[in-house]
Parts: sequence; C-alpha cells; structure tokens
Amino acid sequence: MKSKWQWLLPKYWGVLLFVGFGRLFVCLPFSWQLKFGRLLGRLSYPFLKRRKHITMTNLRVAFPEKSQQELQALCKKCFESIAISGIEMMIAWFMPKRRFAKIKMDTHGMENFENAHNDPNTAALMLGCHFTCMEVIGRYIGEHYKPFYLVYQKHKSVAFEHVMTGARQAYVTQCLQRKNVVSIVKALKRKSSVWYAPDQDFGRERSIFVPFFGTNCATLVATSWLADKTGAKVIPCYYVRKDDLSGYDIFVLPALENFPSGDDYQDARRYHEFLEAAIKQHPDQYLWQHRRYKTRPSGEGTIY
Repeated sequence: MKSKWQWLLPKYWGVLLFVGFGRLFVCLPFSWQLKFGRLLGRLSYPFLKRRKHITMTNLRVAFPEKSQQELQALCKKCFESIAISGIEMMIAWFMPKRRFAKIKMDTHGMENFENAHNDPNTAALMLGCHFTCMEVIGRYIGEHYKPFYLVYQKHKSVAFEHVMTGARQAYVTQCLQRKNVVSIVKALKRKSSVWYAPDQDFGRERSIFVPFFGTNCATLVATSWLADKTGAKVIPCYYVRKDDLSGYDIFVLPALENFPSGDDYQDARRYHEFLEAAIKQHPDQYLWQHRRYKTRPSGEGTIY
C-alpha cells in the first residue's frame, strides 16, 4: 500500500471491517473464541458444497477403509477445524502479546529444533505442514526464537497481503515469498531458521510425482534443493490443537539424517511418510480442503 489514504477506497472496506472485527473479537476469552469457530464450521458446512466435494474426495483417497458414514463424519469435523483456523488467524494477528502468552503450548521434542537454532554454524529448515492451527503456532515460535523466517504464498488481494504480512512480521523476522528462492537461500546461508511447508500442489514446475496415501501427487523437490545448497538441517514438525480446545501441542522430530540423499523421490517419500503418520493421528486437523491431487501424471484424468 503506497498511502494510508488508499484504505478509504470502497474496495478496501471489507479488509478494514475484518481488521476491526478481529481486534475486537480477540478480546473475548480464548475458549469462547475457539468454540465459536467450531460452531461456525458446523453452521457453514451445508453451504460449502464445492469445498465439501474436494474434502470428501481427498478423504476417500486417504482413507479407503472408512465407510461413507465415517467419511462424512470426518468431513464435518474437518470443516469445524478449518473454521477454528480462521479464528486462530485473528488470534495470531491481533491478540495482544500479554494475552497470547497465556495460551497453553505444550512442546514435544523442541530441543531438536533448538539445538540447530542455537548453533551459530547451522541453519535450521523447519519442515512444517498444513495442519489448520499453523498460524497460531507460527506466532508462538516466531516470538520465542529469533531470527525466524516464514515462507508463505503471496495473497492475491493487495490489501489483505498488506495486513497479513504486516501482522506476521510483528512476530517473525521476515516473511519470504515462496517464489523468491534467492531470499530463502540467503536466510539459510546466514544460518537462520526458516519455516517451510511444501505439502501443497503448485503444479508441475519443480515437482515430481510421489505417492501420498497411496496416490501420486505433484510434490516439490525444493526441500532437498535448499538443504543441498545451504547445508541446512531439515527438522520435521507438526502441530495440533488439543481436543478440549484448551491449547496446542507442538511435535518436533530429530533432524533428518542423510538428507538430502541425492534422490529427490526418496527424499520426498520420507517427508510424506512423516506427514501421513501425523495426519493419521489427527485426520480432522489437516487441510483437506486443498486440491492436493489436482495435478495428475500424464494420461490420468482429474479425480475431483
């Protein structure tokens, strides 16, 4: 945004309304906020037909052993989870630091990240994934560990992009656009810590087809490439909200050994194996609303 006066234009009023509502909403008790998100997910579920179709298709691929009734029940919980994530986005962006610090965060294996983060001779590539609570977890890690960089996908809306990056850069060192590979490499070569989640379909470019829950999907090879170019330690992690909505659990695994191996396919397969194991424990909290299997190998038709 070149001038603050641009916010007065009608096309930006929706974003202004969101910011104003968000700042007021996060004043409510934390438990109320998440429960409201869950209720919003239940109420909106019948109307989101396209996303429901995408989610059900993904769930059928990932869990062929489940009955139609079980899949529908899981699908409903997925929409509760994604609605809660919208509330968590406001919490991460707008909640005052004093109140945010009171949210319960239980870490498991965080020393695996801290050992690399605190080593001045080592860069840490925190290999994350799209579990729906990732926004609030990003703030927690960004506030406790510096320098810490976040790789993200630029938003199409100029106004929302301005709000999003401005809010995030209040607690992380810098937001790095996914396509700006040079900036990511530079951050890692400075021996900094970088969060990166490659578990989405970005098309054929720089991707290979690797099984994910038994079905091939386009998978970026950038993780191996970044580790090779920078010598960064690659540290898998995932994060979930507690079932009673009282807080969060953060799981950090040991740095991957012999990574990169020189075989992009095997490296990507290792990531998918870790991700599948995490998802099976908390299937409703993964971002199934994304068309993970959109890009198909040559000769295969769409599954959606």
